[in-house]
Amino acid sequence: MKQLLIPALLAATLAPCFSAGASATEVSRDYQKSFEVDRGAVLRLRHGDGDVAITPWDRDVIEMTVIYRAEHKGFGDARGDFALEIREKNGIVEVIGRESREGFQPFIIYILKEYRYTISAPPWIALELNGDDGDVEIEKCSGPIEIRSDDGDISLFDCSSPRTTIRGEDGNITIEGHSGRIDIVADDSEMDIDRCAFGACRITAEDGRIRARDCQGDFEIERDDGETQLLRISTGVMSLRSADGGFDIELLESPSLDLDIGTDAGRVDLSLHRGISATFSVDVDDAPIRVDLPGAKNVQQGRRWMSGTLGNGRGKIRIRTGDGPVTLRELR
Repeated sequence: MKQLLIPALLAATLAPCFSAGASATEVSRDYQKSFEVDRGAVLRLRHGDGDVAITPWDRDVIEMTVIYRAEHKGFGDARGDFALEIREKNGIVEVIGRESREGFQPFIIYILKEYRYTISAPPWIALELNGDDGDVEIEKCSGPIEIRSDDGDISLFDCSSPRTTIRGEDGNITIEGHSGRIDIVADDSEMDIDRCAFGACRITAEDGRIRARDCQGDFEIERDDGETQLLRISTGVMSLRSADGGFDIELLESPSLDLDIGTDAGRVDLSLHRGISATFSVDVDDAPIRVDLPGAKNVQQGRRWMSGTLGNGRGKIRIRTGDGPVTLRELR
């Protein structure tokens, strides 16, 4: 949850005005709700700027505690409030946190001090979360997960969701011990992905750094300018695209590798386990190509290209850059 901070100069400027005739209201609300649910149920939560923490338990019950604290300062009849709207129908529990501001308010300062949802739920519950700046943390969920957020941070720990969808903007994304298919679309998010076993992982992002370590599964990544690190990865199919962003990749042994990398100005640094079998080809417009693959065979090279074979050549490695340098080496 991101709090509203007032710059010191602005606060000093406004202080005489507020002392002369400003009004202030404190809003303090606490809720505790429980819902019995059957398998196949969905928790649909609109949490705005509220932080969300979801942990599993062995009861077929959703238990939710909501705490809201805020202060409103302004001229005239400035008032604010918070209410929790709840609907339950056809296996869908819909919860909406509504913040309201009323009265004559030519100028108002709104300070959110505390706003959080603490939820215990059966691990199989399907989650649909929609927030603004509130952070989300989910542990050990095995149902489908859908998260939409603006600038809130998103953290998933040890979830085994068959399908996970994340739509974010600038908030950081942390995923550890995850399994299943995952689809992430973000703007400038910093992403850390560790110890995951994906059926498939698709990421579309702009400028933030992506770092994945000790993961397995198929990857499809499309970038603009951000750097991407994929370290100690076991994969069958990997497709990587960027404009100016570079790729630093370490691939472990794979029975059948299909790797396709394309970038305009980004560098490509690819390290391969010595047991990988594949034909490789590298093409550049205006950049150096460096290869340190002791076991490579049938190596051919021109001014702007290189090709060769590793092992029995069963897989394929294709790299295409514009101005970005390319380095291929054996992973030692």
